[in-house]
Amino acid sequence: MKAMSAKSPVRTAKKARIGLYDGTFSPIHYGHLICAERTRQVKNLDRVLFLTCGNPPNKAGVLDAEVRHEMVVATVSDNPHFEASRISLNQKGVGYTLMAVERVKEEYESRGEEVELFYLTSSEYLDPSHKWFMGKWTGGKELFKLVTILVFPRDKQEVDKIREWAKLIPGARIEAIEVPSPELSSTMIRESVCRGRSIWYRLPWVTQQMIAKYGIYRDAQTPAVAPLRALELDNIKHVGIYGGQFDPIHYGHLLLAEWAREEYGMDVVEFVTSATPPHNKQASVSAEARHEMVVAATADNPNFRTSRVDLDRGTTSYALLTANDMRLKYGEGVELSMFIAADYLNPKFEWRLTEWMGFPELAGKVRFLVFPTGETSYAQAVKWAKQMARKAPGARIEVMNAPRPNVSSGMIREWISKGESAQYTTPWVVQQIIGKRRLYRQAETSTAAAKRGVSPKPARGAGARKTTKAAAGKTGASEISGKR
Repeated sequence: MKAMSAKSPVRTAKKARIGLYDGTFSPIHYGHLICAERTRQVKNLDRVLFLTCGNPPNKAGVLDAEVRHEMVVATVSDNPHFEASRISLNQKGVGYTLMAVERVKEEYESRGEEVELFYLTSSEYLDPSHKWFMGKWTGGKELFKLVTILVFPRDKQEVDKIREWAKLIPGARIEAIEVPSPELSSTMIRESVCRGRSIWYRLPWVTQQMIAKYGIYRDAQTPAVAPLRALELDNIKHVGIYGGQFDPIHYGHLLLAEWAREEYGMDVVEFVTSATPPHNKQASVSAEARHEMVVAATADNPNFRTSRVDLDRGTTSYALLTANDMRLKYGEGVELSMFIAADYLNPKFEWRLTEWMGFPELAGKVRFLVFPTGETSYAQAVKWAKQMARKAPGARIEVMNAPRPNVSSGMIREWISKGESAQYTTPWVVQQIIGKRRLYRQAETSTAAAKRGVSPKPARGAGARKTTKAAAGKTGASEISGKR
């Protein structure tokens, strides 16, 4: 064997980059999951450990730790980069973060592995006015030597605040991670369960099933779960109409529809896939693939229906035509509520509601339920609604203060085009269709395609479309309503 030269480089093992996400997880939900998954990709983490807190110092009377941990185990089991850890559970007494981090480091080093640790947390703990401000954590000085702290902002404007707050914690390495942090919370979910309301699209189905199985978060006043039954057209009194390109459909669409259905007492929500909206005629190319995803995403909800009226009509996708179709289907005595994005109330927007084809007639047929999107706040949407009401006093316009997951179709398309994961943004069945149909992939080169014996793929597969200036608003409203 040839002796190694004295000048030969010494190979060093690559440090494993491990994310640590601790919490009570009562219950774990899509907010936790999407923040962890996006952070994993943005920071190139090898693994994220979910550390279920057994006896956290800041939350007394939480649900039994083993039940919470079982939900975490089941929820993260389908992600090869996620792991449910018992390290915090195994601590005796109060579970301080420092002790859990030290134990993680010890475990890896005992196996001869070098690690670089990243601590994932939400921005509230950096706010100096918060009761549990990170700068005052027990063992904070020691903790900050062991980890880089990755912080999820509540909104884009908070990134600058985080940078300022970080200056108040000397010795800590703190980075703001711009991820789509959903407007979801464990408290919100617990309260919904206690009231007997739906928690669909806020956390994975397996987690919902465990909550039901254990009967947790309920009390003596919680209504019994109503049995599933087939809807009869003769008994339907209120229909929600959700028209959009759905390119692709995601949890934002689904959560909004389910929330509105309960909040406004709708019997059914009809998802109407837009074929050829006036601002984006190229969308017709992908209509069948988009509708297929809508059908798959809504199939398991007994109160959701899908409609092909727009695809089969063969005309431009006007909201008035859809309203007429729904009136024919359900009859004159049924209330119709149409979901629209807040952008269409903006007086400066080219495609504002009052400019829609046949608006006066449409306003006499439906109530408009408006949802804020992107950077449009609820307060701004209410202001625009009041301005529009003065110009169109006959129109019934109401702004919904619904929870927003802060994901968009454009965001998902961009991630997939880069080969990144869209997990936790859209149902698993939709992700499978996207993969099977090779939607939203980057265009293959002619040489690569020739080697495989196929024609080059379009830039976005069956979802290929051009975005016009009018359709490319800041909030992506055209992707969500898509009907004019």
